[in-house]
Amino acid sequence: MHREARAANYVFVSFLIISLTLLSLPLAGPVRAFKACATYLLNPFAYYGDKGFERFASIPSRLRELISADMDNRSMQERVKQDQWIRAEAESLRTENARLRAALGLKAPGGRAALWAHVLERDPLRWYRSITVDAGSEQGVSLNSPVLGNAGGGLVAIGRITEGRTKTAVVLLATDELSSVAAYLVSPATATESGSAPPPSFEGLLQGQGKARLRMNYLSPDAEVHKGDLVFTSPTSATFPPDVLLGKVAEVFALDPFLAFQSVEIQPALEASRLKEVMILKQAPPTAARVAEMVGAASAEDAGDEEAAP
Repeated sequence: MHREARAANYVFVSFLIISLTLLSLPLAGPVRAFKACATYLLNPFAYYGDKGFERFASIPSRLRELISADMDNRSMQERVKQDQWIRAEAESLRTENARLRAALGLKAPGGRAALWAHVLERDPLRWYRSITVDAGSEQGVSLNSPVLGNAGGGLVAIGRITEGRTKTAVVLLATDELSSVAAYLVSPATATESGSAPPPSFEGLLQGQGKARLRMNYLSPDAEVHKGDLVFTSPTSATFPPDVLLGKVAEVFALDPFLAFQSVEIQPALEASRLKEVMILKQAPPTAARVAEMVGAASAEDAGDEEAAP
Protein backbone atom coordinates (compact mmCIF):
# COMPACT_ATOMS: atom_id res chain seq x y z
CA MET A 1 0.00 0.00 0.00
CA HIS A 2 2.81 2.41 0.96
CA ARG A 3 4.68 1.36 -2.17
CA GLU A 4 1.71 2.33 -4.39
CA ALA A 5 1.32 5.64 -2.60
CA ARG A 6 5.02 6.41 -3.11
CA ALA A 7 4.74 5.51 -6.83
CA ALA A 8 1.76 7.82 -7.18
CA ASN A 9 3.66 10.61 -5.48
CA TYR A 10 6.64 10.07 -7.78
CA VAL A 11 4.40 10.26 -10.86
CA PHE A 12 2.72 13.41 -9.54
CA VAL A 13 6.06 15.07 -8.83
CA SER A 14 7.36 14.05 -12.27
CA PHE A 15 4.34 15.59 -14.04
CA LEU A 16 4.67 18.70 -11.88
CA ILE A 17 8.31 19.11 -12.82
CA ILE A 18 7.55 18.59 -16.52
CA SER A 19 4.73 21.12 -16.37
CA LEU A 20 6.86 23.73 -14.63
CA THR A 21 9.66 23.12 -17.10
CA LEU A 22 7.35 23.58 -20.09
CA LEU A 23 5.89 26.73 -18.58
CA SER A 24 9.33 28.18 -18.02
CA LEU A 25 10.64 27.37 -21.51
CA PRO A 26 10.11 29.85 -24.37
CA LEU A 27 7.40 29.02 -26.87
CA ALA A 28 9.74 27.59 -29.48
CA GLY A 29 8.60 25.37 -32.33
CA PRO A 30 9.22 21.98 -30.63
CA VAL A 31 7.50 23.14 -27.45
CA ARG A 32 4.45 24.35 -29.35
CA ALA A 33 4.35 21.08 -31.26
CA PHE A 34 4.52 19.03 -28.05
CA LYS A 35 1.78 21.10 -26.41
CA ALA A 36 -0.44 20.84 -29.49
CA CYS A 37 0.00 17.06 -29.68
CA ALA A 38 -0.74 16.63 -25.98
CA THR A 39 -3.82 18.85 -26.14
CA TYR A 40 -5.15 17.16 -29.27
CA LEU A 41 -4.61 13.63 -27.90
CA LEU A 42 -6.23 14.46 -24.55
CA ASN A 43 -9.08 16.54 -25.95
CA PRO A 44 -9.36 16.47 -29.77
CA PHE A 45 -12.81 18.06 -29.72
CA ALA A 46 -11.25 21.34 -28.64
CA TYR A 47 -10.07 21.78 -32.19
CA TYR A 48 -13.61 21.57 -33.57
CA GLY A 49 -14.70 24.84 -31.99
CA ASP A 50 -14.97 28.28 -33.51
CA LYS A 51 -11.42 29.12 -32.45
CA GLY A 52 -9.88 26.08 -34.10
CA PHE A 53 -8.08 28.16 -36.70
CA GLU A 54 -6.65 30.40 -33.98
CA ARG A 55 -5.29 27.32 -32.25
CA PHE A 56 -3.78 26.10 -35.51
CA ALA A 57 -1.99 29.40 -36.08
CA SER A 58 0.68 28.69 -33.46
CA ILE A 59 1.32 25.08 -34.54
CA PRO A 60 4.11 24.09 -36.96
CA SER A 61 2.89 23.47 -40.49
CA ARG A 62 3.55 19.71 -40.64
CA LEU A 63 1.76 19.04 -37.36
CA ARG A 64 -1.07 21.34 -38.42
CA GLU A 65 -1.49 19.39 -41.66
CA LEU A 66 -1.49 16.10 -39.74
CA ILE A 67 -4.20 17.24 -37.33
CA SER A 68 -6.22 18.74 -40.18
CA ALA A 69 -6.01 15.47 -42.12
CA ASP A 70 -7.21 13.55 -39.07
CA MET A 71 -10.15 15.91 -38.64
CA ASP A 72 -11.06 15.59 -42.32
CA ASN A 73 -10.85 11.81 -42.02
CA ARG A 74 -13.29 11.80 -39.09
CA SER A 75 -15.65 14.11 -40.95
CA MET A 76 -15.54 11.88 -44.04
CA GLN A 77 -16.26 8.81 -41.91
CA GLU A 78 -19.40 10.51 -40.59
CA ARG A 79 -20.46 11.38 -44.14
CA VAL A 80 -19.90 7.79 -45.26
CA LYS A 81 -22.18 6.61 -42.47
CA GLN A 82 -24.84 9.09 -43.57
CA ASP A 83 -24.46 8.03 -47.21
CA GLN A 84 -24.87 4.39 -46.23
CA TRP A 85 -28.11 5.25 -44.45
CA ILE A 86 -29.38 7.26 -47.45
CA ARG A 87 -28.46 4.41 -49.80
CA ALA A 88 -30.28 1.88 -47.62
CA GLU A 89 -33.33 4.13 -47.49
CA ALA A 90 -33.26 4.58 -51.28
CA GLU A 91 -33.05 0.81 -51.79
CA SER A 92 -36.01 0.36 -49.47
CA LEU A 93 -38.04 2.93 -51.39
CA ARG A 94 -37.05 1.34 -54.71
CA THR A 95 -38.20 -2.05 -53.49
CA GLU A 96 -41.48 -0.58 -52.26
CA ASN A 97 -42.04 1.19 -55.59
CA ALA A 98 -41.41 -2.04 -57.49
CA ARG A 99 -43.92 -3.84 -55.27
CA LEU A 100 -46.55 -1.14 -55.78
CA ARG A 101 -45.98 -1.08 -59.56
CA ALA A 102 -46.41 -4.84 -59.67
CA ALA A 103 -49.61 -4.60 -57.61
CA LEU A 104 -51.03 -1.91 -59.91
CA GLY A 105 -49.79 -3.53 -63.09
CA LEU A 106 -47.71 -0.51 -64.08
CA LYS A 107 -44.70 -0.69 -66.37
CA ALA A 108 -41.44 0.19 -64.67
CA PRO A 109 -39.48 3.11 -66.19
CA GLY A 110 -36.15 2.34 -67.80
CA GLY A 111 -33.10 3.26 -65.78
CA ARG A 112 -30.59 5.84 -66.93
CA ALA A 113 -26.95 6.42 -66.13
CA ALA A 114 -25.11 9.74 -66.41
CA LEU A 115 -22.05 10.02 -68.64
CA TRP A 116 -20.02 13.22 -68.91
CA ALA A 117 -18.43 14.04 -72.27
CA HIS A 118 -16.37 16.93 -73.64
CA VAL A 119 -17.28 19.00 -76.67
CA LEU A 120 -14.84 18.19 -79.47
CA GLU A 121 -16.06 20.16 -82.44
CA ARG A 122 -18.40 22.96 -83.47
CA ASP A 123 -19.06 23.50 -87.14
CA PRO A 124 -19.22 27.29 -87.81
CA LEU A 125 -21.84 26.65 -90.48
CA ARG A 126 -23.96 24.68 -87.99
CA TRP A 127 -23.23 26.71 -84.86
CA TYR A 128 -26.76 26.51 -83.47
CA ARG A 129 -27.52 23.08 -84.90
CA SER A 130 -25.12 20.42 -83.64
CA ILE A 131 -21.92 19.64 -81.75
CA THR A 132 -19.63 16.61 -81.57
CA VAL A 133 -18.71 15.04 -78.22
CA ASP A 134 -16.03 12.52 -77.23
CA ALA A 135 -18.36 9.66 -76.19
CA GLY A 136 -19.81 7.00 -78.46
CA SER A 137 -21.13 3.47 -78.62
CA GLU A 138 -18.13 2.17 -76.66
CA GLN A 139 -19.39 4.14 -73.67
CA GLY A 140 -22.99 2.98 -74.15
CA VAL A 141 -24.29 6.07 -75.96
CA SER A 142 -27.31 5.34 -78.15
CA LEU A 143 -29.53 7.33 -80.50
CA ASN A 144 -32.00 9.80 -78.98
CA SER A 145 -30.21 9.79 -75.63
CA PRO A 146 -30.98 13.11 -73.91
CA VAL A 147 -28.08 15.53 -73.45
CA LEU A 148 -27.92 18.02 -70.58
CA GLY A 149 -25.58 20.87 -69.71
CA ASN A 150 -24.45 22.61 -66.53
CA ALA A 151 -25.67 26.18 -66.05
CA GLY A 152 -25.24 27.91 -62.72
CA GLY A 153 -24.87 24.67 -60.80
CA GLY A 154 -28.05 23.16 -62.29
CA LEU A 155 -28.75 20.88 -65.24
CA VAL A 156 -30.51 22.20 -68.33
CA ALA A 157 -31.68 20.45 -71.49
CA ILE A 158 -29.34 20.84 -74.48
CA GLY A 159 -30.37 18.35 -77.16
CA ARG A 160 -30.27 14.67 -78.09
CA ILE A 161 -27.94 12.21 -79.80
CA THR A 162 -28.72 11.86 -83.51
CA GLU A 163 -25.57 10.15 -84.77
CA GLY A 164 -23.50 7.61 -82.88
CA ARG A 165 -20.00 6.50 -83.69
CA THR A 166 -17.50 4.28 -81.89
CA LYS A 167 -15.84 6.96 -79.78
CA THR A 168 -17.79 10.11 -80.70
CA ALA A 169 -21.39 11.20 -81.18
CA VAL A 170 -23.28 14.10 -82.75
CA VAL A 171 -25.68 16.08 -80.56
CA LEU A 172 -28.63 17.78 -82.25
CA LEU A 173 -29.11 21.01 -80.29
CA ALA A 174 -32.53 22.20 -79.20
CA THR A 175 -31.94 25.35 -81.28
CA ASP A 176 -31.78 23.33 -84.54
CA GLU A 177 -34.69 23.78 -86.94
CA LEU A 178 -35.40 20.03 -86.85
CA SER A 179 -35.53 19.93 -83.06
CA SER A 180 -38.73 20.04 -80.99
CA VAL A 181 -39.37 19.38 -77.30
CA ALA A 182 -42.63 19.01 -75.41
CA ALA A 183 -42.45 21.64 -72.67
CA TYR A 184 -44.49 23.62 -70.20
CA LEU A 185 -44.27 27.20 -69.05
CA VAL A 186 -44.65 28.52 -65.50
CA SER A 187 -44.29 31.99 -64.00
CA PRO A 188 -41.90 32.34 -61.00
CA ALA A 189 -44.00 35.23 -59.63
CA THR A 190 -47.15 33.12 -59.81
CA ALA A 191 -45.36 30.23 -58.11
CA THR A 192 -44.33 32.53 -55.23
CA GLU A 193 -47.82 33.97 -54.81
CA SER A 194 -49.50 30.58 -54.91
CA GLY A 195 -47.50 29.37 -51.90
CA SER A 196 -48.04 25.68 -51.27
CA ALA A 197 -50.55 25.35 -54.12
CA PRO A 198 -49.03 24.27 -57.46
CA PRO A 199 -48.71 27.25 -59.83
CA PRO A 200 -50.59 27.12 -63.14
CA SER A 201 -48.56 25.81 -66.07
CA PHE A 202 -49.20 25.93 -69.81
CA GLU A 203 -48.14 23.17 -72.18
CA GLY A 204 -46.63 23.89 -75.56
CA LEU A 205 -44.08 22.73 -78.13
CA LEU A 206 -40.59 24.21 -78.07
CA GLN A 207 -39.03 24.37 -81.55
CA GLY A 208 -35.63 25.43 -82.80
CA GLN A 209 -35.17 28.18 -85.38
CA GLY A 210 -31.55 27.63 -86.39
CA LYS A 211 -30.45 30.63 -84.36
CA ALA A 212 -29.74 31.63 -80.77
CA ARG A 213 -33.37 31.70 -79.59
CA LEU A 214 -36.16 29.16 -79.71
CA ARG A 215 -39.88 29.49 -80.31
CA MET A 216 -42.64 27.97 -78.20
CA ASN A 217 -45.89 27.35 -80.08
CA TYR A 218 -49.34 25.91 -79.35
CA LEU A 219 -49.82 27.78 -76.09
CA SER A 220 -53.41 28.32 -75.08
CA PRO A 221 -54.77 31.72 -76.19
CA ASP A 222 -55.97 32.25 -72.62
CA ALA A 223 -52.56 31.59 -71.10
CA GLU A 224 -51.07 34.55 -69.20
CA VAL A 225 -47.46 34.65 -70.34
CA HIS A 226 -44.86 37.23 -69.28
CA LYS A 227 -41.22 37.90 -69.99
CA GLY A 228 -39.03 35.95 -67.62
CA ASP A 229 -41.38 32.99 -67.27
CA LEU A 230 -39.47 29.71 -67.05
CA VAL A 231 -39.81 26.81 -69.47
CA PHE A 232 -39.24 23.18 -68.45
CA THR A 233 -39.41 19.83 -70.20
CA SER A 234 -42.85 18.25 -70.01
CA PRO A 235 -43.60 14.84 -68.47
CA THR A 236 -45.02 13.95 -71.90
CA SER A 237 -41.62 14.41 -73.56
CA ALA A 238 -40.46 11.25 -75.32
CA THR A 239 -36.78 12.13 -74.95
CA PHE A 240 -36.07 14.21 -71.85
CA PRO A 241 -36.84 13.52 -68.21
CA PRO A 242 -39.53 15.85 -66.83
CA ASP A 243 -38.97 19.23 -65.14
CA VAL A 244 -35.57 19.99 -66.68
CA LEU A 245 -34.99 23.69 -67.34
CA LEU A 246 -34.96 24.74 -71.01
CA GLY A 247 -34.91 28.53 -70.82
CA LYS A 248 -37.05 31.58 -70.13
CA VAL A 249 -39.44 33.76 -72.09
CA ALA A 250 -37.61 36.57 -73.88
CA GLU A 251 -40.48 37.98 -75.95
CA VAL A 252 -44.25 37.51 -76.09
CA PHE A 253 -45.66 37.79 -79.60
CA ALA A 254 -48.97 39.47 -80.28
CA LEU A 255 -51.84 37.01 -80.64
CA ASP A 256 -52.54 36.25 -84.28
CA PRO A 257 -56.32 36.27 -84.92
CA PHE A 258 -55.87 33.64 -87.64
CA LEU A 259 -54.21 31.14 -85.25
CA ALA A 260 -55.81 29.16 -82.46
CA PHE A 261 -52.71 29.46 -80.25
CA GLN A 262 -50.16 32.00 -79.13
CA SER A 263 -46.37 31.88 -79.46
CA VAL A 264 -43.42 33.19 -77.46
CA GLU A 265 -39.69 33.44 -78.03
CA ILE A 266 -37.44 31.58 -75.59
CA GLN A 267 -33.92 32.40 -74.49
CA PRO A 268 -32.08 29.08 -73.89
CA ALA A 269 -30.82 28.50 -70.37
CA LEU A 270 -27.37 27.71 -71.82
CA GLU A 271 -26.07 28.96 -75.15
CA ALA A 272 -24.30 26.57 -77.50
CA SER A 273 -21.19 28.77 -77.60
CA ARG A 274 -20.68 28.26 -73.85
CA LEU A 275 -20.78 24.47 -73.98
CA LYS A 276 -17.55 22.76 -72.91
CA GLU A 277 -18.86 19.50 -71.48
CA VAL A 278 -22.25 17.82 -71.46
CA MET A 279 -24.03 15.06 -69.57
CA ILE A 280 -25.48 12.21 -71.64
CA LEU A 281 -28.25 10.14 -70.05
CA LYS A 282 -27.59 6.69 -71.45
CA GLN A 283 -29.57 3.54 -70.79
CA ALA A 284 -28.27 1.83 -67.64
CA PRO A 285 -27.77 -1.96 -67.75
CA PRO A 286 -30.59 -3.72 -65.88
CA THR A 287 -29.80 -4.85 -62.35
CA ALA A 288 -30.66 -8.29 -61.00
CA ALA A 289 -33.73 -6.87 -59.28
CA ARG A 290 -34.81 -5.18 -62.50
CA VAL A 291 -34.39 -8.41 -64.49
CA ALA A 292 -36.41 -10.35 -61.92
CA GLU A 293 -39.10 -7.67 -62.06
CA MET A 294 -39.32 -7.81 -65.86
CA VAL A 295 -39.46 -11.61 -65.79
CA GLY A 296 -42.24 -11.51 -63.21
CA ALA A 297 -44.20 -8.96 -65.24
CA ALA A 298 -43.84 -11.06 -68.39
CA SER A 299 -44.99 -14.19 -66.53
CA ALA A 300 -48.01 -12.37 -65.13
CA GLU A 301 -48.90 -11.09 -68.61
CA ASP A 302 -48.63 -14.58 -70.09
CA ALA A 303 -50.80 -15.98 -67.31
CA GLY A 304 -53.42 -13.30 -67.99
CA ASP A 305 -53.42 -14.12 -71.71
CA GLU A 306 -53.93 -17.82 -70.95
CA GLU A 307 -56.88 -17.05 -68.69
CA ALA A 308 -58.44 -14.77 -71.29
CA ALA A 309 -58.07 -17.37 -74.05
CA PRO A 310 -61.26 -19.46 -74.69
